[in-house]
Amino acid sequence: MNLIEKRYGNRWRTACWRRHSTALHYGGATSCGLAYLVNAGYTRAAAALSVILPSAAVLYYFCNRRSKLRARDLIVITGCNSGLGYSLAMHCRAQGATVLAGVRKISEAELTKTAAIEALEKKGVIVRELDITDGTSIQRFGEGIKKLMKEQQLMLHALVNNAGVMVFGEFEWQIDDFAKYQVDVNLLGTMRFTRELLPIIRKDQSRIIVISSHCANEPLPGTSIYGATKAALLAWATALRLEHHKYGIKVVSFMPGGFVSESNIMRSQRSYFERMQSSMSDEAKEFYGDYFTRYMDYFSQVSQKTNVEYEENVQVLSDPKIYESFNGALLDIYPSTIYRCESWRYFFYRMLFKCTPIWLHDQLVQRFVSGPSWRTNKQ
Repeated sequence: MNLIEKRYGNRWRTACWRRHSTALHYGGATSCGLAYLVNAGYTRAAAALSVILPSAAVLYYFCNRRSKLRARDLIVITGCNSGLGYSLAMHCRAQGATVLAGVRKISEAELTKTAAIEALEKKGVIVRELDITDGTSIQRFGEGIKKLMKEQQLMLHALVNNAGVMVFGEFEWQIDDFAKYQVDVNLLGTMRFTRELLPIIRKDQSRIIVISSHCANEPLPGTSIYGATKAALLAWATALRLEHHKYGIKVVSFMPGGFVSESNIMRSQRSYFERMQSSMSDEAKEFYGDYFTRYMDYFSQVSQKTNVEYEENVQVLSDPKIYESFNGALLDIYPSTIYRCESWRYFFYRMLFKCTPIWLHDQLVQRFVSGPSWRTNKQ
């Protein structure tokens, strides 16, 4: 049994417990509460609650019902070369759906089959080249979807807009090419591709899942442009949901949390830093001094393993909570507007960010990122 199969086996053994653990906890607490009321002599209150609570439980499960994927359900996912897109494609395929994975062009000569592409195809995922910044590539991909659906009698269950890029670094350092690159892929590219598929989405009353980020709500130092694209994407998804509800289309945002060390999103970060440094003015180089060097070395460490090992040792994301949260976005009959997958640390900081005054909020954000400290060059 390979690593992917082993992880899926472990995940499915615990999925049922994780999904229903909250309901079981509430059920146990309620039973204890009713027993206490009866024992204390509050029989009428216990009787009233025993009637109300089952009705509430039935309503809860009715609203949290999930559909099941079939082989004729098509799920289209963008950005499947690595990380989240690759993992979600594997996950959806393991549940029995037909999966069409969009991958970026690896080389100018041909679509090189990386370890990720070979692994996807081995599991039965259909892989096609897709560049969401290129209108011709989008149109060609859309025509391929129509042809595939006609040949195999498929229905589009969901479009998962996952493709995204991130260039880490303070705003002044980021050259225009980096800003345009992130806006074009994360925001405009997602809009272009979704527009291309809207006729199919309307026809099949499919679901649009937009992969968002915690940076959409709480931009962090070093992610000013990336966070701006994700915030705009979240606003776009909200408007899209309101506009297309009347057509029977559900639009959901999914925030998968932090998994940078298992993703390919920062594989080029060192070269980005080098281009930033070469584009700096003499005044900026003098002002930032060794702060930029320490910053570059610190955040380049995150991508070192990715650059060297990832393409040869592709793996699905290891956190089972990501897949369980995604299942809600994909399968809930009455979905929420936003699904989050976050550790206790993320949740704790997110709550603190919301309720603390600005001076404390900013200190908490800096502590959360925990990057190199600033030291002025003036003595």
